[in-house]
Amino acid sequence: MFVYNFYKFINIPDLSIKKDILLKRLNHLNIKGTILLAAEGINVNISQKKQLLDKALKVINEQISLEDIHINKTKSDDIAFQKLKVKVKNEIIRFNSLLKYSDKKYLKCITPQHWDEIIKNDAQIIDMRNNFEYNLGTFKGAINLCLINFTDLKDKTNELDKLDRKKKTAIFCTGGIRCEKAGKYLSDIGFEDIYQLQGGIINYLNSTKNKYWKGECFVFDDRILLKGNS
Repeated sequence: MFVYNFYKFINIPDLSIKKDILLKRLNHLNIKGTILLAAEGINVNISQKKQLLDKALKVINEQISLEDIHINKTKSDDIAFQKLKVKVKNEIIRFNSLLKYSDKKYLKCITPQHWDEIIKNDAQIIDMRNNFEYNLGTFKGAINLCLINFTDLKDKTNELDKLDRKKKTAIFCTGGIRCEKAGKYLSDIGFEDIYQLQGGIINYLNSTKNKYWKGECFVFDDRILLKGNS
């Protein structure tokens, strides 16, 4: 079994129609998981056998272009969700602010291998997850903003004011989606050189020897935690 998770910020019309089509066709494939649709894009966490998940990608792509996305593909002992949910929301990740695809120019997306180079070279590294997730595991030297909810980032003026806005700033989260909006926010308040870990911690744990990761990673499915390989 596998878990596929990915997102894409893209303008999506006819949300209710697409929701009904995806729910019907993916249920036919016995796909389990959660798909969030909003005018700003799509956020997907689904689980099944690999061949069925690959068919699910084709179904989704017929409704919403999946061109140029990164997909985290993680092995699972069992199907990691109990049922399929397809929901229409105001945002695919709540920050009380919609993100347009054209906004992404402020954020440089880097591979796990390049991430290790940044960590070695004295960048300021910010964990964009909440305090609970941080305490389970994080990158060596990562800054904890002590968030309860992701939207609390906008209330962390004092903590962010202590950082150097001109310095290379590397941000990360579980799968990458929170960093999209966090990166835009940091850019808006004056941070000049922002890097995002492609595919988030999940991709890092899948792709490297986890040299700089310590602890476990909370995931939003029945597996609960992912562990590094080191």
